Amino acid sequence: MRSAREWAESLIKANFKPHLLIGSYYKELLRFMLSKFNNLVTLNPEDEVIQVRSINATAERTVAKLYQENNIVLPLISISQEVSEDDGDRARPNLSVISKSYWDSKRKRALRVIGYPPRAINVNYSVNIWTKYKEDIDQLAEQVRLLFSPGLQVVTSKSNSTLAFINREDDNSSLLVGDREDRIIRKTFLVSVEGYLEYPEYLVTSTGEVKEFNIELLSE
Repeated sequence: MRSAREWAESLIKANFKPHLLIGSYYKELLRFMLSKFNNLVTLNPEDEVIQVRSINATAERTVAKLYQENNIVLPLISISQEVSEDDGDRARPNLSVISKSYWDSKRKRALRVIGYPPRAINVNYSVNIWTKYKEDIDQLAEQVRLLFSPGLQVVTSKSNSTLAFINREDDNSSLLVGDREDRIIRKTFLVSVEGYLEYPEYLVTSTGEVKEFNIELLSE
């Protein structure tokens, strides 16, 4: 006689479709990072508040744009995803299947959902601050550090308990940009998001069958 775990695992395998593994987790993380750093400002010598723009670009691409374009406004923040890697310290126990329940407020009953444990990963980002003046670097660096106290709460459609931390910060040499020879100062923060990649979840029906489950449907 099969155990409950073997029964659940057989149902998941029978209903698995490869496209269900294609998620939007990385896109959501990047969108969140851009929105957070898009809220930073500086004060100019006249005490006017200057909004700082945040873009998705590698440091190399940003430097190239600074060389080629004369209309880029500084200060500027560029964010790029570097690498993602498994986090063995946060790995879940080696269980084949996990079971949990969600409360359906419409039907006034609990729904039983099964699936595989999420995979613990660290997603690393390079956050580069570009300015012409050391004072602007100091103002922005101070705000960045205060965002992480010590961790930044990352909110996605799947979780609001993910945390991001500053792993390291580097000061970079001044750059000469094109024929203008404008001095540009760069400061880099290396940020790691301690997240989880979620496997698809399946709703167990009253007849003992399973079907694809999306928690967002409960709010409709």
